[in-house]
Amino acid sequence: MCYLCRHKIMGMDDAFIFDSHVSGKHFIGREQDCNSLVNLISAHENVCIYDAPKTGKTSLIRRALTTLVTSGHSVSVPEMDMIGFRRKEEFLSSFVSAILSKTVSSPYEYKSIIAEFLPDSVISFDEQAYENTGEGIVCREGVTDEDIEKVLHFPYILSKSRNTEICFVIDEFQNILELPDAERILHQMETISSSLRSDSRFCYIFCGSGINAMHWIFGYRKFFFRNIVHLPLGTISEQDVIAHIVGGFRPSGKVIEKELIHRPYQIFRGNMWYINMMAFFCGARAIGYINNRIITDAIESVISVNVPRFRRIVDSLTVYQLSFLKAVLRGETRFSTAEVIERYSLNSSANVKRVKDALMKKEILTFSDKDEAQVIDPLFEYWFRRDVLKDNISLEGTQEKF
Repeated sequence: MCYLCRHKIMGMDDAFIFDSHVSGKHFIGREQDCNSLVNLISAHENVCIYDAPKTGKTSLIRRALTTLVTSGHSVSVPEMDMIGFRRKEEFLSSFVSAILSKTVSSPYEYKSIIAEFLPDSVISFDEQAYENTGEGIVCREGVTDEDIEKVLHFPYILSKSRNTEICFVIDEFQNILELPDAERILHQMETISSSLRSDSRFCYIFCGSGINAMHWIFGYRKFFFRNIVHLPLGTISEQDVIAHIVGGFRPSGKVIEKELIHRPYQIFRGNMWYINMMAFFCGARAIGYINNRIITDAIESVISVNVPRFRRIVDSLTVYQLSFLKAVLRGETRFSTAEVIERYSLNSSANVKRVKDALMKKEILTFSDKDEAQVIDPLFEYWFRRDVLKDNISLEGTQEKF
């Protein structure tokens, strides 16, 4: 057994969790976000939460729901993950299945609810499939708009008839754009929510790791306009990170100087997934005092773990996309000017627009309201600058930006 696996089994890394969502004392720096989400759920408001992968979205949602339960608030929380969804049939069957899994517990109840709320629809219950897999909801082919409306009405009617609060968490919601007639489905969801939400105890939490795709849905196209609250994730402060790391090492007798945490905090841009991974590697290497060399080696280990993914990202880029990314990291802002187009061989201003859209669709870059570019993944940016652009960045002493 390797040392890291043995270290983990022994429970010495309990303070630095990066392989699952965090809760309890491990949840740091977002209490205000949590309180806001608790209030929104209590008021049955629809909420959208989107940020880069591994930035703490699920941890925030679970923390808020736990807070509600411990305060005596009773709410049913169906969950659906839309990763890999490509067909309307699987969307509808999973939608109904998620809700019923938190509402009923026997084949008879499944059949009764479907007969009562979804009669003559494309949804049915397969008892044999339920016995074999625990998933008995099926959706037949040939879905119509009327079928979709029936399914989307279902949770509102169920919530009202059962006098039950339901908060439906849909993860990776941006994948709805992969479904045929995606905009029509979104419009149906919006229309039904607008007409029924005030008279029911049901709400959605739309969660997604595709920043640009989610912003396209809720920011650019404005689906659920005035019927949804965007809850952006707050930045976890450096002081909170310092307290978390120093306190996490204290029970094992290991010591780290607060000043040494500044550099990794900048490199990882406060991303707790990367920070916890780095702290774990530090703990695995250190006997007592954690010095700069140990931190440097730990950061390098985190980079090494992610290099295959970073290389796949770069390999997926066209010549123009790679040139545009280089221009962003060289500090260019006026991408459509003749000077920048010539310097980076971007061909034309029309091509610049196409390349920018492609990099946003790949969720590599995002742009602010002022059209300021940012690389979404902080460690990918650091690695790209250092290993692809060959900028003078070292783990021993980084440039001021980091």
